Amino acid sequence: MNIIPRFGKNLKNGLFNMTKKYTTPSATPPNPPTTNPSVTPSFSSNIKLPLTNTRKIMCVWAKRYPSLKDVPDHVTPEVWNKVRSVVRIKVANYTMFFIILGCIAMVVTGKRARDRGETIMQRNLDWHQKYSEGKEDTKNIGVFGK
Repeated sequence: MNIIPRFGKNLKNGLFNMTKKYTTPSATPPNPPTTNPSVTPSFSSNIKLPLTNTRKIMCVWAKRYPSLKDVPDHVTPEVWNKVRSVVRIKVANYTMFFIILGCIAMVVTGKRARDRGETIMQRNLDWHQKYSEGKEDTKNIGVFGK
């Protein structure tokens, strides 16, 4: 009995008031924030991250620097995050390309094998025929066989 009044109260106060809480604001804010040019932004920092040789190669591959000689020993976190993002995207794109290339190659080789008459069913029948004939090389085939 106590659940129903609470549920009704939650519906009344919570769900119906969602539209009031999450509506889009008007086009012009009532009080635009004032900006002070003398204040530095909170995201800029004086922290410098050391770069290993691998990270330097990644900076060059992301085209942040023209050569390995031009890459400094320390960079800001903003620069490093940008480099990581670019490298992550490049690796994902190359991976997708090679996966698609592999799929196309598998389709082509499968069609060629079909044209030659090689099927899994035929391989299975050949193996069973060799196994039933009692050849030595097929008797040892198993989980821990040759």
